[in-house]
Amino acid sequence: MIRVIPTLFDRYVMKILGMATCVTALSLTLIILLTQSIRYLELVISSDASPTYFLIMIAYAIPKFLEAILPLAFAIGSVYTAHRMMADREMIIMAAAGNAVPSLGRGFIAFAFIMMFFQFLLSGWISPLSVSKLQQTRESVKSHYATLMFQEGVFNSLSNGLTAFVEQRAGMNELRNLMIHDENATLNTGKKTTILAKRGIVNLDPQTQQLLIYNGTQYEEDIQTGQIARLDFDQYTLDIPVDNPAIANRWKEPDERTLDQLFVSEASASATDLKKRNEFIAEINKRLSTPFLYASFILLILVFMFLGSWNRRKQSSPLIKSAIAVIAIQALYIVFYNEARDVIWMNAGLYAVVIAPIIYGISRLTYHSRIK
Repeated sequence: MIRVIPTLFDRYVMKILGMATCVTALSLTLIILLTQSIRYLELVISSDASPTYFLIMIAYAIPKFLEAILPLAFAIGSVYTAHRMMADREMIIMAAAGNAVPSLGRGFIAFAFIMMFFQFLLSGWISPLSVSKLQQTRESVKSHYATLMFQEGVFNSLSNGLTAFVEQRAGMNELRNLMIHDENATLNTGKKTTILAKRGIVNLDPQTQQLLIYNGTQYEEDIQTGQIARLDFDQYTLDIPVDNPAIANRWKEPDERTLDQLFVSEASASATDLKKRNEFIAEINKRLSTPFLYASFILLILVFMFLGSWNRRKQSSPLIKSAIAVIAIQALYIVFYNEARDVIWMNAGLYAVVIAPIIYGISRLTYHSRIK
């Protein structure tokens, strides 16, 4: 009869394993954040944006990092927990009391099922939504790109034939004593334009780039007749045609789409772009198969750590076997995923890598319980 309610020993195992997994995941996340945060910090500084954007981008990036490192963190935590319990003779005492290895590993397996469910939610919806928000925030920061075009004391080329000179910048988006010259009649078709103004404000809209100009004069030269017209104004709105990819309509990558959106995207892309279709299919299969990594890891760790005799002098042997198994599965999984983005039948490899260890682990544990 299968026991559904966890025993006190099961809860004890799950507590240790949960703490070990959390500490490992936190440590790995901090290491990755230290390397990736530099890019976000450089973006914020170069765009002269608010420091709040840096914290927001870090927060949105964490779920994506967790999606990648949680299976490995769980494996490390499982090896640590199993090794500690064997070294402290806890498992040996429980086995001597008549408990078989499958029942001793029930706490490990229960926690693995919890992590599988969490990974499914994380990779299917939480992480894609956070990645999408991260990209939107980066676009918002890059929209401050307009302020970077107006460097003080130099002639700034805004686009083909459009030049601006700013004597002084005040704050993030305020300009003082500026001149804008349109050599190729970009702003006003058929007329070369020069604008002199006391003050300007850059409007930081992600979809448009506008410059609000105050207390200025506009000179227009008709290209055909050579006549010059002068216009004094108190306020003038100038649309700037900036070639900035950050404000263009952006294609959402597969990792920015939730699982249900991927199925829709795959169907729509199947008739138009084979490469995109393969990428969508690979991403779908990765999200569906990744949760089974937890089952693969824990079953192999239980086999290598708990089956056979335990010798304090040779206690590194099961550790090495477990580490090699985890690294091999993770490496093969990454290889098959990368190949599946180009070759569709490689998706079968994602399931083979995670299912084969599960079958092997179940068969070994079942056989061991029978001979006991």
